[in-house]
Amino acid sequence: MTEGCWTKVTVAIGPEAVEAVAEILMAAGAGGIEIVDPRVWEQVSGQDHYGELYPAVKPVAPDTPVKVIGYLAGDCRRAPVMDAIKERVLGLGELGLNVDPVRVDAELVWESDWAENWKKFYHPRRVGNRIVIKPRWEDYAAQPGDVVVELDPGMAFGTGEHETTRLCLRQLEKWLQPGWLVYDVGTGSGVLALAAAKLGAGRVEACDLDPVAAAAARENVMYNGLQGKISVEVGTIDILQGQAHLIAANIITDVIIDIVPQVVQRLVDGGLFITSGIILERRNEVVEALEAAGLQLVEEDVEAEWVCLVSRK
Repeated sequence: MTEGCWTKVTVAIGPEAVEAVAEILMAAGAGGIEIVDPRVWEQVSGQDHYGELYPAVKPVAPDTPVKVIGYLAGDCRRAPVMDAIKERVLGLGELGLNVDPVRVDAELVWESDWAENWKKFYHPRRVGNRIVIKPRWEDYAAQPGDVVVELDPGMAFGTGEHETTRLCLRQLEKWLQPGWLVYDVGTGSGVLALAAAKLGAGRVEACDLDPVAAAAARENVMYNGLQGKISVEVGTIDILQGQAHLIAANIITDVIIDIVPQVVQRLVDGGLFITSGIILERRNEVVEALEAAGLQLVEEDVEAEWVCLVSRK
């Protein structure tokens, strides 16, 4: 395996199959998923977001594909895993999903180049009323009451740019109480854990199955000076012992449904579960799983094609 490089796998596909493709890439070893949907740019065209005016864009054709991007460690361009990804993606049509148009590409990306390219497009972003996600290399003049999270995502998911991350951050800001114990399952860059700690959590325990993501999260914890408040482990909810007041999980639908019973076990009575990564079409499946486990839905929020659910034990 080539050291210091990653295989960037880009699947261009119809919007209906986005979540299924994300699950395929995760199963193949991608530690995080990037979704590039031109419809999002169309929605914010001409709007002012945190002092940054997004330029007008041309209307997006109905058949315009969404790009689902994952990174595999090493040079996998000619490895069997790529053949398996292509076969599973093409097979989605047999499951009744509209996959057209579909294209699967793979390119080699060096870590140093990848990190530098991020910096060109990643700028401070306000989420909710108080939270500001600030890249570590950018300047920002904090306003009174701002909760500033300084972040370098590295190769991990979680910049505050994706709808699911913003949804979770807004709900954390609304529901989190000072002194609470918080679990962050699938922490990625650590953005939710960092925000929770800066919003007043007494302790945050985070985990991620991807060692690269866990390493990026630990570095961000150190940079924000929160080593005493946040711990990051490699693994899933199984490694988090005891009971938390709030559990956050910004992952994918199937994993959310799978861990709901463990979430219930690891929440105090009255504790909250904030979860996103759920595409709207599968919202009801997650709600059914939550209710079957004894959790009560107390709020939901939607942005673009994604939903965030808040439930109480």
